[in-house]
Amino acid sequence: MQVRRYTTSELTLRFWAAFALLLTFSAIFIAYVYAEKRIDEANAQRVYSLKIIGELRQSSDDLTRMVRSYIATGEHRYRDHFNEIIAIRNGQAARPIDYHQVYWDLVGEDNQRPRPAGSRISLMDLMKATAFTDSELATLSEAKAQSDLLAITEQNAMQLLERPETDQAQKVKNRQQALLAVFDQNYHTAKMAIMRPIARVYSQVDTRTAKEVDNAMFHALLTRILFILSGLLLFYSLWDIKRVHNSILGASVSHLYEQIKAMGSGEILQSASLRKAKPGSIMSWLGATQLRLNASIQERQSLIHTLQQKEQYQRTLIDSIPFVVWLKDIHGRYLEVNQKFAEQFEHRNTSLLVGKTDAELFDAQRALNHVVHDKQVLTCGEPVVIRSQHKTDNELHWFETYKAPVVVDGEKVGTVGLSRDITLEHTADNKLRLSASVFTHAREAIMITDPLGVMIDVNQAFTEITGYTAKQAIGCTPRLLQSEHQDEQSFNHMWQSLQQQGFWSGELWSRKASGEDYFQSLTLSAVLDEKGQLQHYVGLFSDITSQYQQQQYLEKIALYDSMTGLPNRSSLTRQLQALLQKADTNKMLAIAYLDLDGFKEINDRHGHETGDQFLIALSERLKEQLAENELLARIGGDEFVVLLPQLIDKKSGLTKIQQLLDVVAKPLKIDEWMLSVSASIGLTFYPQADATEAEQLIRQADHAMYQAKQDGKNRCHLFDTDYARSLRGHQETIQEIRQALQQKQFKLFYQPKVNMHTGEVIGAEALIRWMHPEKGMVAPALFLPAIEQHSLGVELGYWVIEEALRQLADWQHQGMAIPVSVNISAYHLQQLDFVNRLQLLLHFYSDVPACLLQLEILETSALNDLTHVQAVMQACIRSGVSFALDDFGTGYSSLTYLKQLPAKVLKIDQSFVRDMLVDPDDLAILKGIIVLANEFKREIVAEGVETTEHGEVLLQLGCTHAQGYGIARPMPAEQFIPWKKAWQPPELWATAIIGGNKGTSGADETLTTYPQHHAI
Repeated sequence: MQVRRYTTSELTLRFWAAFALLLTFSAIFIAYVYAEKRIDEANAQRVYSLKIIGELRQSSDDLTRMVRSYIATGEHRYRDHFNEIIAIRNGQAARPIDYHQVYWDLVGEDNQRPRPAGSRISLMDLMKATAFTDSELATLSEAKAQSDLLAITEQNAMQLLERPETDQAQKVKNRQQALLAVFDQNYHTAKMAIMRPIARVYSQVDTRTAKEVDNAMFHALLTRILFILSGLLLFYSLWDIKRVHNSILGASVSHLYEQIKAMGSGEILQSASLRKAKPGSIMSWLGATQLRLNASIQERQSLIHTLQQKEQYQRTLIDSIPFVVWLKDIHGRYLEVNQKFAEQFEHRNTSLLVGKTDAELFDAQRALNHVVHDKQVLTCGEPVVIRSQHKTDNELHWFETYKAPVVVDGEKVGTVGLSRDITLEHTADNKLRLSASVFTHAREAIMITDPLGVMIDVNQAFTEITGYTAKQAIGCTPRLLQSEHQDEQSFNHMWQSLQQQGFWSGELWSRKASGEDYFQSLTLSAVLDEKGQLQHYVGLFSDITSQYQQQQYLEKIALYDSMTGLPNRSSLTRQLQALLQKADTNKMLAIAYLDLDGFKEINDRHGHETGDQFLIALSERLKEQLAENELLARIGGDEFVVLLPQLIDKKSGLTKIQQLLDVVAKPLKIDEWMLSVSASIGLTFYPQADATEAEQLIRQADHAMYQAKQDGKNRCHLFDTDYARSLRGHQETIQEIRQALQQKQFKLFYQPKVNMHTGEVIGAEALIRWMHPEKGMVAPALFLPAIEQHSLGVELGYWVIEEALRQLADWQHQGMAIPVSVNISAYHLQQLDFVNRLQLLLHFYSDVPACLLQLEILETSALNDLTHVQAVMQACIRSGVSFALDDFGTGYSSLTYLKQLPAKVLKIDQSFVRDMLVDPDDLAILKGIIVLANEFKREIVAEGVETTEHGEVLLQLGCTHAQGYGIARPMPAEQFIPWKKAWQPPELWATAIIGGNKGTSGADETLTTYPQHHAI
C-alpha cells in the first residue's frame, strides 16, 4: 500500500481552517452563555413578581391580625403596628429590608425591630416597576383598592373601641360591636374581594413567567447543541492537523528532539526507531545519517569498556580491604585511596581526593601529625605503629595506624598506610574501670547475689543504709534484711516475679542491723550471659522512709477534715464508690446530705472560734448516733453527709434521719452559751432503677437538701428518683423536651464574668432555662440528664450555640462586644461532625468574631477518647473559638486534662470558692489550683463568689476574674446591658492589692494571718 506524503502547504491550509472553526466555536459559546443568563433573569423575574403579589396578600392578613389583636387585648402596640403597616404599604414610612419575610412576629413588646429600614416606596410603585401586564396590574390595583376600603372599616372598629365612655356597660357594648365588625360575614366578604383577584393574578403570573423560563431554556438548549457540534468539528480539525504534522516529521516532536539530542551526544539510535520512520520523512533522513556513524561509535565503546574493566579490578581489590588504606608519593600527595578512606569526607568520592595533600584534607594539627609521621617512616626506612585520637562524625575516636615506606629499585618513592578504628576496645577498657568506680561510690545501695540468692558483693552505700558491713553481709541471703512489717507472701511474690520475668521493682519494709525498720525502694534484675544462662542477681535500693511518711501525711490531710477529723468529700466519694461496687442487692443504702440552719448567725454573733467548737461538738454528737458501719463526713463549712448502709427498707432509713434531725435540734453548751440550730436534710436511696455513680448520688441528696430548705427548713426531703428517672429514660420526656425545643420554650440567661479589681465586665456565661408553661422555670439539672447521651442533647447543644451567636450579633449592633461561653457536653463534643457544624454556624453569623465564642467542657465529664477530643479542640481553635475547663478540681483527671487539653481558661468549681472562708482544705486547694494555672499559663475564673469577702480573698490570692451571685445572678439578655452600665465593684475590691502584701524576703503572707478570714 502506497503511503501518501503531505506537503507543508497542506498543513498550513489545515491550520487556517482550524482557526476559523475556533472563532465559530467562541461565538457559539458566547451565545450559549447569554442564553443561560436569560434563564437566570427569567427565574429571578418570576420569583420577584410572585414575592410582590405575596406581599400584598401578607399585608392584608397582617392588618386583619393586628386589628383583631388590638380589639381583643386593647394593647396599643397592635394599633401602632396596624398604622405602620398602612404607612409602609403606601410609601409613607421606610420599608424594612427583606420585608417580604416574617417581620411583625419578630417585633416584641419592647418594639425592637428585627431588621434595619430601607427606602420609602409604596407597594403600588413596586408593582408598577415590576414586569406585570396591564391586565395583571389592573387586577392588583383592584385588590389594593379593596384592601384600602377594608382598612377604613378596620380603623372605624378601632376608633369605636377608643371612644371615651364613662359607662362601663357602654364600653363593653362598644368592644362587642368592634369585634363583630371584624368577624362578621360582611368583613369576610370584603376579605374575599381582596384575596380572589390576588389569587387570580398569582395564577396568571405563575403561568406566564413559567412559560418565559421555558422559552429561555429552549433557546439555551439550541445553543448548547450548536456548541457541542462546533466543539466536535474543532476537535476533528486539530486531530487532522496532528496527523498531517506527524506524517511530515515521521515521529512526534518530542521523540524527534530526543533522537537529535542523542545523536549530538554520540549515542547510537535504536534500529527499531529507524524501521518505524516513514519514507521521505525527517525521521527517516535522520536515521540514515545515524547508521553511518554507528560503526565507528561501537568500535570506540568496545575499547572504553576494556579499559574500564581493568580499572574496576584494581579498584575492587583496594576497596575490599576493611581498613583505611592510602598511597602517597615522596611529596605527601595522595596517589590512591580506598573507599573506606573516602568515607571520612562528606562527598565520599575517592577521585576527588587523589592529588590532594594532608593540608588540603585535614585540619592543621592533624595534617602536621601526618607529615611528621611520614618523615619518620621515610627517615628510618622501617614500618611504624601509631595510636592517635581525633574527631569522626563529631565524635572522638581512637585509631591505630600502620605506616611503611614504598621502595622501588632501592629508592624510597613514597609511603603506604593502613588505619583501623579501635574505639570499641578502648571504650571497653574504660568501662571496666568506670563500673568499678560507680559500684564503690554510688549513693544507692547495691548488692550482687549468685543464682541461689547468696550475696557475693555489696557496696559502701549498702553498709551506710543497712548498718551491715560487707563482711557481715557476704555469704548471707537478702532475708537478712526482712522486716516483720512485711509478710512472707510479699517475698514469695517478689522472687517468683524475678524468676519468671527477670526483674522486679517495688517498695517494701526492711530492717537495719540495729533492728530499726525502714521503707525502701528496691529494684532487682537478673543478669544473663551470652547464652542466656543466669549468672547473677543485682539489687539496687534506697531509703525512702521520709518520703513515705510525708506521703502518708499528705493522704491524711487530703482525705480528712483537719478540724473535726471526719472524712472529707474525696474520702466520702471513694468509700461510697467502694460500697456501691460490693452492694448487696437485698439491702439498701441511704445518702443523707445535711446542712445546718442558722449556723451563720452563730458565727456572726459569737465569732468563728465558737462556731468551730460548735461544729466539733455537733459532729461528736452525730457520730454517737451512728452504728459502726455507718459513716459521717464533713464536705463543707456547715454541710455533712451521712452514709447508712445495710438498710432493710426506706422506712428504717427515714426513721434514722428523723433521729438525726432531733439530735441536731438539741441545744449545745459552748463555753457559757447554749447554742442551737436545726438541719435541712436531703435523702436519696440506692440501688435505683438506673446505673448511678457515687458523685451522682451525692448530687441527688444535695438537690433534695435545697428543696428541704425551700420547703421551710428543719425537715427531710426525699429525692424523687422516679421523676429523675423518667426525665432520663422515658420516651415521653424526650418527646416533651423535643416539643419544648420546637415551641421555643427554652431561653438563655447570661451570668456576667468580671474583673473584680477594675470593674470591667470581661464576658458572660450562657445558661439554659426551660420556661415550662405549667411547671414554670425548670432547672437544667432536672431535664439535661435525660438527654445527656441522646441525639436530642446534641440538637439542643447546637441550639444553645446558635442562640448565643445570635445574641452576640444583637449586642454587637447595640455597641457591646464581649465573649460569651457555652457549656458543651462530652457526648456533644465527640460527635464526628461537630467541627463542621460549628464552622457552618460561625459562617452563618460571620459578622460575629469567632473569638467571642468560648466552649466550656465540664472537667468531670467522661472524655473516653481524649485523642479525638484533642483533635476536635485544635480544629475549633484554628477557627478562632477558645475553650475553658469548667468545675476544675472536682474530677479525677484534672492534671491530665490540664496538660493535654488546649483550654486557655480554668473555671474553679464554686464548691471550693464558696467554702474557702470556713474550710482550710478548700482554701489550700484553691491556692494550689491558682499556682497550677499560673505555671501552665492558663487564665482563671472563680465561680461561686457570693460575698464581698469571697472577692477580697481571691484578689489577695492573685485571682481577679470571677462570677457568682455576689456579682450578679443569671439574667435575661435584655437586662444585661443596663446591668453592665450600672455595675460598680465594691470599694474593698477596687482598693485591694492583687496577690497580697510581699515581705522583704519575697514570701507571700498567708491568709490565715487575717482574723476575718480565719477558717472554721
